Amino acid sequence: MDTFLGKKYKLKSSDNFEEYLKFIGVGLLSRKLVISLSPISELSKNEDGSYSLTMTTPVRKVVTTFRLGEEFDEERPDGVKVKSLMTIEGNKLVQVQRDPSGKTSKHVREFKDNTLTVISTAEGWDGTCIRVYESMD
Repeated sequence: MDTFLGKKYKLKSSDNFEEYLKFIGVGLLSRKLVISLSPISELSKNEDGSYSLTMTTPVRKVVTTFRLGEEFDEERPDGVKVKSLMTIEGNKLVQVQRDPSGKTSKHVREFKDNTLTVISTAEGWDGTCIRVYESMD
């Protein structure tokens, strides 16, 4: 995974993202705002051994700092507080996210030299959201 640290990827395509957001309960206005943005994603490793996943848009910058294998509190872009757990499987950063209502989502970020593909699923939803980012380097 170290190969991909510090590399920036910009969103190029998104499939079923609005449907996913609707399923997890994100309101209409927040959904419309989020889907209109093309975020830049970057994974970095901090001196203390933790990682930071940074999502930058013209509207705001969100930095999520975590330790692998340790549950942490996170705030979704719509303000809902969730519990998350991150692990690494080869070139994939796997995130399991649980919201207050008990809904569980899984986000698999697969890093490659030129692309970052994020596949999101949720318990009880029969869809799959696929977002593809291209390397800016």
